[in-house]
Amino acid sequence: MNKFFSVIIITLSFIFVLVAELNASDICEKEKKYSQAWYYNNCDGNILQSTDQKPNKSHLKKGKNNPWKGYPYNSGEIPFDAKPDEKILKHYLKKYISYSKLENRPGFKIKKSKNFKKFEFDLKKDEYVIKQLNKTALLSYLEYVDGKVVVDEITPKDRFGKIFKNNSKYVSNSMGKSIISYITGHAICRGYITGINHKLNDWPILENTLYYDQPIINLLNMASGDYKYIKSKGGGEFKNSSRWVNEYSVQSFMKIEMKNTTPGKNKYHYSNLNTNLIGSYVLYKMGRKDFKKMLNEIFADKVGIEYDMVIKQQPKASRSQASLTYGMHVTRYDYLRIAVAMLDDWNNNTCEGQYLKSLDENRIYKGKTNNVNNTDAFSHPKHYGGQFHIGISGKRDKPIFILDGFGGQNITIDFENNRIIAILSIHRDHNWMKLVHSKF
Repeated sequence: MNKFFSVIIITLSFIFVLVAELNASDICEKEKKYSQAWYYNNCDGNILQSTDQKPNKSHLKKGKNNPWKGYPYNSGEIPFDAKPDEKILKHYLKKYISYSKLENRPGFKIKKSKNFKKFEFDLKKDEYVIKQLNKTALLSYLEYVDGKVVVDEITPKDRFGKIFKNNSKYVSNSMGKSIISYITGHAICRGYITGINHKLNDWPILENTLYYDQPIINLLNMASGDYKYIKSKGGGEFKNSSRWVNEYSVQSFMKIEMKNTTPGKNKYHYSNLNTNLIGSYVLYKMGRKDFKKMLNEIFADKVGIEYDMVIKQQPKASRSQASLTYGMHVTRYDYLRIAVAMLDDWNNNTCEGQYLKSLDENRIYKGKTNNVNNTDAFSHPKHYGGQFHIGISGKRDKPIFILDGFGGQNITIDFENNRIIAILSIHRDHNWMKLVHSKF
């Protein structure tokens, strides 16, 4: 009898442990990201839970931040080289849209304009665009020429249209880097920063780091010399701690990983921390109240957004910290409105337009771009200027700016010919060369 009860107890214990493990795995999928339960179950995949905790090298292999761990259903995003089916694509589309909520993460919400910008339309059908929308992870395609929208296509209902709509706040990924640059231009024009050669020597957290006393154009051009400390692949993981730069406050990184560092050569090296520092510095110089006021003036008053948008801080930064990321969530038409505002500034030679022109004048060579396929707008241009990719083949010297983000988010602006193409996607599996490059 005792043996019988022992077997029952052991069996129940095994089931309990198994259920607990399964529940812990399920929580990462079901719980709100960055909620207390999400962190408690170690869903963030990091060992370092405190912004003041020093990296424990014995745990680095276990604690590497891998946003693709758990794919196909339990990772943060779709790996760039994956070939997801429609079911997986829908799963991540829902997930990407859900990330726009700020309930469990600090950030800024910019309320929609009371008088949003209305577009003029002179529409034509583009059969290739329609074909790509029906066969790939492409969600939205907007072409704007000489003041009018000439192509306006969205994923059909029987594809992803029941999930993705005109009012869906969609993830910017690294397109947000270019928008942070545009925000910086407005801060310069308001006198908070003296210009693109403004020295970063008046923020105490930068002292004894490689960024101290550098001109801000170095960071804008991804040429701050931080390549000795941040991995080149993805530009977001520290070599010595494996911490992910979009997870913690910039104050934490300056205190730990960047303490007593010196810059390498002034050359292009794609690093997310450059952008986060730029945005955070603008926030520091202005203060939260004036910064939020400026955001409203830019996006609600000037751009004329039709729907609310959000700009995120790091999940482990406090709301009171001057720490910002380039992560944004904006609707498809409002992304185009932002690009139109840039185009108008350029054409009208406003202060912000002069800022954009100065970025073109100070662009740098990216080096070998390794463009090996037709899907990648990121590696195609030869130059980089102020958080924009510049210099597409056939028109290397023309002012054609590209905002490009992971998964295929892309806006291309031809300032000389008043043309913009804005696309959104779940995964970068469409033919960018035919969809976009061929139009310029």
